[in-house]
Amino acid sequence: MNRRKFMMLGAAGTICAGAGMSHASKEVQASVFKRDAPPRNRNPYKGLDWSKVARVKTTSHGHCTSQKMLDVYLKRGFGLMAMSNYYPSAPYVPASKMTKNYYIMHHEHPVTVKGKLTPGPFDWNKILEGIKDKIDPKLASNLPFKEGGPLFKPLPKGVLEAPNAEHHGFKLDNGKFAGNLHMCAPGSAYASGTFDARNRYKTFTAGYYYGSGEKWRIAVDRMIGGLIHKDGGGVTINHPTWSKLDRQLMLDILDHDPRVLGIEVLEAGRSSEHYWDWALSTGRQCFGFFVPDWSINKEIFGVNVLCVEERTVHACLKAYREGNFYGAAHGLDELAFTHLSFDGKSVKASTDKPARFEVVTAQGVVKTAEGNNVVWDVVPEGSGTGSRVDVFARIRATAADGCGEVLYSQPFMLF
Repeated sequence: MNRRKFMMLGAAGTICAGAGMSHASKEVQASVFKRDAPPRNRNPYKGLDWSKVARVKTTSHGHCTSQKMLDVYLKRGFGLMAMSNYYPSAPYVPASKMTKNYYIMHHEHPVTVKGKLTPGPFDWNKILEGIKDKIDPKLASNLPFKEGGPLFKPLPKGVLEAPNAEHHGFKLDNGKFAGNLHMCAPGSAYASGTFDARNRYKTFTAGYYYGSGEKWRIAVDRMIGGLIHKDGGGVTINHPTWSKLDRQLMLDILDHDPRVLGIEVLEAGRSSEHYWDWALSTGRQCFGFFVPDWSINKEIFGVNVLCVEERTVHACLKAYREGNFYGAAHGLDELAFTHLSFDGKSVKASTDKPARFEVVTAQGVVKTAEGNNVVWDVVPEGSGTGSRVDVFARIRATAADGCGEVLYSQPFMLF
């Protein structure tokens, strides 16, 4: 794919005409967007042949802007790179084409300018020349920007790549600023915002919005419109604990489209399990994501382990869409799920090494077990000792050897 074609794919609104998106410079209303995706899968892993499963380590929210950072992911055995950078929020694929100042020199996606989404391209050196007198002289002395050398060495053979970015700067339905609401879009070529998030070059003062600048519903539709595979990938709601995310807003985003896949449960070592269980207790399927964000040197890393039967980008993105993945705190091959299922009567899980299992439902931890497997029988409605109050079941498995690894299954919705 040449650079021009890739950048046009990243342009909101021109990404996928077949999805019902309007032109980049026009507001996209939810009513004109084609809602043709099935509901989020309430029974993940169903139909998965565990004897043929390949585990592909990746993350839906991990920043990577240098070879040194990339080496951290590769050392952990990542099989799919979906770098989620911002400033601007644009995909770093293919990594081999990324250079220092790439998106300053090759900015072709739309930007909200003085409240109106405006198509690219944007010649930042020309724009900055017009406001140079307002920029700190020390910064201005380094202008014009120049494109630097490559950011990354070629990826090792067999390491896959998918587009992604972390998007921010949204508005609420009432037009007010949405605060620290951030979202990633693994599998989407959508791009938004500018390089100057801190307004050091006074572009925000000049009217160029640093982030999306649109209502979150419109921005989510643009992310979905940019998906490179219709049946794979989607949108994630980032770090609800760090964002202090309003719970009703979280539900509104989940309800907006089934391709909003879920929330980050583990992010930079912070747990949002309380958000997760609360959302699940409402009866909504909500997949959990496990991510390092910027904190790639912490012991608790955050890895999504995709369970696929073939190592392709399409298969990996479908695993995200279908919930065929699990989370790992470390992702260092210290422990792995070898089976996860719900047959309508029992939830089952097994691991390759001894673990302490916890079955978590809307009532909390309802069963613990030690060894290599656990089975939890769903209590039939009307039995008087459980029934529909459980709502969902998910498995948490902690390695028995003390290494600290913890695995998290996706939730099974019981009814």
